[in-house]
Amino acid sequence: MTQLCKMLILASFFPMSDLQDNKIDIIGEFMKSTMDLADLIGFHIIMTKIPGRGDMKILIAGLGWASAEFLTTKLIPLWVGAKGIEFDWKYTQMSLDSNISLAHYLAVALLIWLLGRTDLQRSFFPVVVLLLGLASYRPLVLELVTYLFGFASWTLLAMKTLYTGVIGALGLQMYLGLIKTFKTY
Repeated sequence: MTQLCKMLILASFFPMSDLQDNKIDIIGEFMKSTMDLADLIGFHIIMTKIPGRGDMKILIAGLGWASAEFLTTKLIPLWVGAKGIEFDWKYTQMSLDSNISLAHYLAVALLIWLLGRTDLQRSFFPVVVLLLGLASYRPLVLELVTYLFGFASWTLLAMKTLYTGVIGALGLQMYLGLIKTFKTY
């Protein structure tokens, strides 16, 4: 439901720009990426409403959000296009991009969970906020990198993987440092 509301707000208040193919609308993309902060608020609300352990909260919220994003943006193009007679690499790329998005949303869920922890070291708080900001503005950063360096589809996919992997690895390191302090018997 929140994805639908977000899409309606984006379509109403942030229409597509009329720039040529070789130009980039930085302000428009910045505003669209700023709308992703609403996703982070939705993530936080979901994480507080889910009962249970932290790792289960991360898994439930991350998988749920990634599934909703897949259903609303990639399912129909994959279903219709991949059933065609001719093979096209774009459907393989779209499938790999869905897996990268899954890892991205799991990393964001982990960072939201870390942000809500009271036992998180104060020195890690700015790092978590910075990583959440980088995760929220991922489309803008990747579009800028693509525009500046002229990356093609496979290189862009590798860049998305690297970007998501760095955010996820840093979040995982903080998570592992935090759960080592828990006493479990």
